Amino acid sequence: MRFSFLYPLLVSSLFGIVGASCGLASADEHTATTVFQRDSEGYKVFRIPAIVQAANGDLLAFCEARQGGDASEIDLVLRRSSDGGKSWQPLQVVQESEDFRAFFADAVPSITIGNPAPVVDRIDPEHRGRIWLPFTLENDRVFVTHSDDHGESWSRPREITAEVKPEAWGWYATGPVHSIQIQNGPFRGRLVVPADHRVGPDGADDGLNGVQVIYSDDHGQTWQLGAVDDSYEDELNANETTVVELEDGRLYFSTRDQHGKAAGTRGKAFSEDGGQTFVPAKESGYKWFVPESDVLDPPVVQCALLRVNAKSQGDPRNLILFSGPDDNGPSGKGRSDLRLRYSTDEGNTWQDGPLIHTGPAAYSDMVKLSDGEVGVLFEAGSVGKSSYDRIDFVRCVLDTLE
Repeated sequence: MRFSFLYPLLVSSLFGIVGASCGLASADEHTATTVFQRDSEGYKVFRIPAIVQAANGDLLAFCEARQGGDASEIDLVLRRSSDGGKSWQPLQVVQESEDFRAFFADAVPSITIGNPAPVVDRIDPEHRGRIWLPFTLENDRVFVTHSDDHGESWSRPREITAEVKPEAWGWYATGPVHSIQIQNGPFRGRLVVPADHRVGPDGADDGLNGVQVIYSDDHGQTWQLGAVDDSYEDELNANETTVVELEDGRLYFSTRDQHGKAAGTRGKAFSEDGGQTFVPAKESGYKWFVPESDVLDPPVVQCALLRVNAKSQGDPRNLILFSGPDDNGPSGKGRSDLRLRYSTDEGNTWQDGPLIHTGPAAYSDMVKLSDGEVGVLFEAGSVGKSSYDRIDFVRCVLDTLE
């Protein structure tokens, strides 16, 4: 596979110089787009990106707008691009944390709204193109909102905690990454949201780790809890998870291993019933998720999957992408050096793709653009600075197989 792509070389003097390298002969050097910049718009830091393309072609980049760390006051915001990511319109607050004070009996110093997991419903016969946005309140209660005007306005948020969260669970996170809609087979049209939980105090990032699936078969009118990873005692601590639909109808889940004893930092599991249950693992010692290919070698961090091509849809090849930092990249260990990996055999094997950012990098998401192009939205920093200085967007052109 040959990749040519746009990656960060020089951002405006406001944001400083950003270095990147890839060593591919076909690479060109271009300017990255900074979508969210820390210490701006009334917020101290922007984190946890997710991106989708609305039915009208606009790109919607979501993230958490924070006043501090993971448990600070946090709003959900988005910025829109109508020119493929070349420019971005003013920041829009999608969910304001102050609007949720009525959910608390006592005064609280700060309220966190987070974990965006958007999905565009392109199959709903009555509301084609409706965007659903699952998110969480205090990493405890689960909500959905939707937009029928490509993200310009949003419905009143609706709580679905009782439908998708057992009482024994504490911490709960949707995504954070784009969700998917199943395109083929008996579950065509189903909305599938990857999520994770911890068994412990409500909203506390503490306790045993597990993964779950939320799904809707009626275009978001009702939501159900599907597959649950309750293998709390094995060596793989499944955590933040991303999903892609395979050509054979299965769903392939890739999860962050939260400092488990298993080899590597990623795990994988499958579902044959559209996310209602996980397929039992064949490997001894594991119930659902098993260690992933060593080519997928990020540090312990959220990552993203994206199906780009499918032979069943008339494409000449199958192609799935994986985005995340490279623990063996030029900057060394840790959250840095964002790289794409790719699979042409439905995730059975993986190969390294281009390095699209050198320097601090952390959470990421991807979106399919026009034929042969994808966009990558990711947390980035300049060399020697924080991974969370800003959230950048890069367009990647994927050439045909040689």
